[in-house]
Amino acid sequence: MRPEILAPVGNREALEAAIAAGCDAVYFGLPVFGARAYAKNFSLEETEEIIKKCHLLNIKVYITMNTVIFEDEMEEAYVLAKRLHEMDVDALIIQDLGLLHLLHHRLPDLVLHASTQLSVSKPNMIEKLKQLGVQRVVLARECTMDEIRACVETGMEIEVFIHGAICICYSGQCYFSSVRYDRSGNRGMCAQPCRMPYTLYQDNALVGRELYYLSPKDLSLIDQVKELEEMGVVSLKIEGRMKSAAYVYESVMQTKSVLDNKFRSKQDIEDLMVTFNRGYTKGHAYKMSGYDLMNPQSCNHQGINIGKVIGKRNGRLVLQLKHELNQNDGIRIGKDLGCHVNYLYDKKGKLTSHIPAGSVCEIKGPKQAKVGDTILKTTSVLVNEKVEKRIKETNRQIQLNASIVCDGVGSPLICKIYDQNIKVEVISKDVASQAQNRALDEVTIKKQFNKTKDSFASFASINMDIPSNIFFTISSINELRRNALEMFKSKKLKKRPIKEIDYVYKPPVSKTDRNIYEVMTPDKKMDTKDLWVCEMDQSKGNITSLKGDVLPHLGKTQIIDGMNVTNSWAIAALLEMGYQQVVLSDENKLENISNIMNSFKERYGFDAPVLVCIYQHRRLMTMNHCVINTALKDGKRKNCSLCHQHEFKLKGKDKKSVICLGDRDCHLRLYDEILSDDIAQIASLKTMGIKNFKAVFLNESLREIQSVINRIQSLKA
Repeated sequence: MRPEILAPVGNREALEAAIAAGCDAVYFGLPVFGARAYAKNFSLEETEEIIKKCHLLNIKVYITMNTVIFEDEMEEAYVLAKRLHEMDVDALIIQDLGLLHLLHHRLPDLVLHASTQLSVSKPNMIEKLKQLGVQRVVLARECTMDEIRACVETGMEIEVFIHGAICICYSGQCYFSSVRYDRSGNRGMCAQPCRMPYTLYQDNALVGRELYYLSPKDLSLIDQVKELEEMGVVSLKIEGRMKSAAYVYESVMQTKSVLDNKFRSKQDIEDLMVTFNRGYTKGHAYKMSGYDLMNPQSCNHQGINIGKVIGKRNGRLVLQLKHELNQNDGIRIGKDLGCHVNYLYDKKGKLTSHIPAGSVCEIKGPKQAKVGDTILKTTSVLVNEKVEKRIKETNRQIQLNASIVCDGVGSPLICKIYDQNIKVEVISKDVASQAQNRALDEVTIKKQFNKTKDSFASFASINMDIPSNIFFTISSINELRRNALEMFKSKKLKKRPIKEIDYVYKPPVSKTDRNIYEVMTPDKKMDTKDLWVCEMDQSKGNITSLKGDVLPHLGKTQIIDGMNVTNSWAIAALLEMGYQQVVLSDENKLENISNIMNSFKERYGFDAPVLVCIYQHRRLMTMNHCVINTALKDGKRKNCSLCHQHEFKLKGKDKKSVICLGDRDCHLRLYDEILSDDIAQIASLKTMGIKNFKAVFLNESLREIQSVINRIQSLKA
């Protein structure tokens, strides 16, 4: 079955572009609970109007509620989800396990999609999400083609990102922005530290000049979508809720062309590139690494390379072009000198609006530009005009069938219009009279019924059974057509009453009662009754292990970590999945932890079986990419051991350092250099009903580890 093309729409212009280009579904967020807090999100009133508009055209609408939700926000989130359900939204895309759990138990007919922020990459994770009523999973961008295929084979609907920006950190596992800038990515407010420049240090010595070591290229799998189709992927998702209408149009249109077995020309590819790109990669799906995955030279839009500065004359820049340039195009000169081409001159100094490829021209540009600087076209006036014209000229309609009959003089026209799902019947107000001059014929009826230019529908077929001697006025036929289409529209948009049931779930009481101590190497383990884990040792449950004592994903384990638990409903969800203990998110403040514990006990009658991390260097990122090997080698070699032989740090413009540590599978973790020591909060946490705690040790000595454990045990007693 042909997969749907799912388009991002952050504003009205992008919506019209997606519709005109031929999308099958759109997704967007609201002002709250969406992972793009700074996008031009739609209001509830606008959302209801968009749902109606799209449904008339058989386009599905998915709303993102893909942030973590704090305890005191859950009621608001539930009310919003219920309101969207009443609007007949096709699905909600959700990250928070608590919201998934609550909606599954209270609104059983609401379609739930698991967000990519849940970092799902394995079939066993999908089986867990089935318990929460999830009907589709948006896979993590780290999935290989083999992993995508395995997930499809679970029977779950699978959605895959095929174009747009990617995070270098595992989806949902980035806390860099939250820790350093107090802007949580899991709350939709990411400051994008991955797009900032850093220097690389080895054993406190500078070994890597300032570059964008954490900035990946943009994903583009448009030419590979047929392979995903054959695999059984049901939805091809395009990233870009903050991108332009031209970007949305070109990415949707070109994806549709490839699915329709049409070849993408060089011009097509350039038209898409000029709307936005950071360079393209086939990403983890095709096991790209090093410079095939990353673009450390730049973090911003690269457009297309159109030439270079070859001189300066009369206060103008002289350019040698290998690509056409037009008046009002946007360009970047060198690294960061941008301007619009307001004045364009040919080589004779004559003003013009167009210079062809291979020519020399002059422009008024920034004085700081240097001879030899590269010229990138970052906005194309021709592409924008082309897209605007096509949007204006495209009148997307659905195809209906019509059947028109009349029994004879004195009888009305009976019109039935229908598609595969809906059928309506309308009877004309007038009745047939005896034809005096020209009788009503099929040509006349078809001509009037095909006057649907301003309607949501047109007719693929019109079948008629009418006598040859009857007459109806043209106005009667037009009125019949309008009434039939209006009745069809009303029936198509008729909302079904939603089903809402009481929440009666009672989680099992957990008997697991252990502290967790995490060390980087097994030799740091102490002789205590607590649970000691070494995530860097692949046999102990790292980011991709399917089994382990403690796992940071929905694997086979008793204690689960890394699931961004910020409310009591999420704890209940994980207990429903069979887990025994839950590590709360580090994004919880004391007030929210108290709210979680109080709400859980009030609702279920016992203390929530949770752990709180009270000693650690906060983990900022976990990634399937090695900054160290890429910077010092080529980024393609596995197990080079550099990160185990030396101490590596990234240092930003703020002079703050980030600790880099790799595991045996070459997953790199970034840690904050500042120690978070919250052991003194144990007394307060105990009064909330919390009995167990977690500590993470990076480079502490055995003596320092023992000292920390002694402090924890003395306060816990």
